[in-house]
Amino acid sequence: MVKNRLLQLVVVVAMLMAVAASGITASSASADDSSDPFKASVSGTVSITDELTFELAGTVKANHIGNMKGYQANGSFTSPNTDTLTETLTAANGDTLTILCNQTLEELSPGVYRGTDSWTVIGGTGRFSDATGSGTGETTVDLNAGTFTKAMDGVVSY
Repeated sequence: MVKNRLLQLVVVVAMLMAVAASGITASSASADDSSDPFKASVSGTVSITDELTFELAGTVKANHIGNMKGYQANGSFTSPNTDTLTETLTAANGDTLTILCNQTLEELSPGVYRGTDSWTVIGGTGRFSDATGSGTGETTVDLNAGTFTKAMDGVVSY
């Protein structure tokens, strides 16, 4: 009888250990699967709305997050050589990924600037509602032509 109880206890402990181990493995796999390298290229138009604010609108191509249908950003100059943008990348199904980008600006020629970017995911909707991530990039703006291009590189988890 004692031998049977001991055998039952060993079986129960072994089962609990198997369940716990599979839970740890699944949890680790989920964390790894949801964190992907993120690269995006954006291009479009820039509009100066007043001496301290501007807007960007365009198209975006991004990997690992599905088809994208649009890009929109509102920015403000925080000093003559820096600005902050709130960027929204919109997926084909309408889900959005919201990014806060800080840029340090360098004038390349009159009206043409390069921004060295540091960005962080600050929100989203749909499948991006719990997204996190960060990265760097570079933006080139030609105010004479009213155009911009942007490259982003980092990690986004959702």
